[in-house]
Amino acid sequence: MKDRLIQALVENARGNIAKHKLNVEVFLNNPSGVAEHSDYVETIQKELDMISHYEDQIEVIEKHFL
Repeated sequence: MKDRLIQALVENARGNIAKHKLNVEVFLNNPSGVAEHSDYVETIQKELDMISHYEDQIEVIEKHFL
């Protein structure tokens, strides 16, 4: 059970990383496609912060629970 929970947590974090990376790619390749965002740099920084958050989660799991 423990292994499955850890696996689910890591997979969830990786999925969120993929989602936020894709958001950055969309902003970089087509910033006009997201009209409600006027500050593109701030928007991309928020996505990068989320990537860092989930990478940190994976690091903590690997360091303390594997």
